[in-house]
Amino acid sequence: MKAIVFAAGIGSRLKPFTDRHPKALAPVAGKPALLHVIEKLVAAGADTVFVNVHHFASQIVDFLDSCNFGVPVVVSDESDMLLDTGGALAKLWRENEMLRTMPDNEPIIVHNSDIITDFPIQELADTHGDAAVLADESRKSSRAFLFDKDLRLKGWCNTDKGITRPSGLDTTGLHAAAFGGVHKLSTHTLSELSNFCGDELHPFGIVDFYLDKCQTLDIRGFEPKSAYRWFDIGTPQKLAIASEIMANLQPDY
Repeated sequence: MKAIVFAAGIGSRLKPFTDRHPKALAPVAGKPALLHVIEKLVAAGADTVFVNVHHFASQIVDFLDSCNFGVPVVVSDESDMLLDTGGALAKLWRENEMLRTMPDNEPIIVHNSDIITDFPIQELADTHGDAAVLADESRKSSRAFLFDKDLRLKGWCNTDKGITRPSGLDTTGLHAAAFGGVHKLSTHTLSELSNFCGDELHPFGIVDFYLDKCQTLDIRGFEPKSAYRWFDIGTPQKLAIASEIMANLQPDY
């Protein structure tokens, strides 16, 4: 299993911390969020971890150099251009032969560095289909993926603005679930994403790719079997809540 961690974001909602530091190094219960995420992925069986960097990139590189995770950690430098989630994956695919030569049945786990979770990663890795996304029907969000009864992705909605994608989508029988910032991809899916990007790397979100390809690729929603903890540390208030709770818990990973 390979793992990719998104750590390039500017984190404008997490000011003033992100005025001087990358969001990925925000402290959660005494250690950087990025450390929580990588430790979780390695414990689940990741034998290589890729990390993209942009905002205060050198701080993340120095941090990674100071750690011994027991597996190789490969940095994807986006200092010249922040590529968003889709562009970041296209860059990794094009620049790393290790990914391109993986067998298609070997999972690639993609994890936002500003999401702290403790569900069993192996459950996600074992999910069938070209891709799978952590989906939570109970978490309130104005923007959500839309799935059919088999948890196959059919579209997306913004309830505040009354928008659906694809436009005119018949939502009868579909159920909404908030995206949890963790995915499983196959090499076939990464190859398709790189083609979707076009010849020149440019910023685009992976959600745009999912919505464009959900009729031809088997993209599934993933729901952990047991209750799990999930934190978005994107604002000072959310970071404080995550830190307080995590400080009193022993992570399952």
